[in-house]
Amino acid sequence: MRKFDRMEWPKRYKLKGSVIMLVILGMALGLIMHHRQNRALASQIEISNLSFDSWGSQYIELAYRIENKDTKAHKIKLLAQVWDSEGIELASSLFEIEIPAKTLQNRSKMLDRLQRSLKEDEIPGHANISLYLRKAF
Repeated sequence: MRKFDRMEWPKRYKLKGSVIMLVILGMALGLIMHHRQNRALASQIEISNLSFDSWGSQYIELAYRIENKDTKAHKIKLLAQVWDSEGIELASSLFEIEIPAKTLQNRSKMLDRLQRSLKEDEIPGHANISLYLRKAF
């Protein structure tokens, strides 16, 4: 019976140290650029005048003012959170909005999925709306 010698496939070569250094340098530059873009976006978008418009046992409506100071439109993600007077989270929502360039808008957000129902004559304690920036890792 014949014996066949098979070639090693795929042939593996060790990467050179210079190629590995270039890959690491590229990753570091990418992370720095990502961090700078997030910081620039956070300085261009301003959220203010957060208040409770209305609330009931099953919903809370937040009103806020958002300003885009940049010269181009942005599609951004916002994170809205509401707590009761004891500091327990009542509701949170991650949502996306599109805001045109150089505009100041009054908007509202309805939170209708509460962690627990509001009790009779209970009012929400405090709220926060913040930019939800992309993370590198």
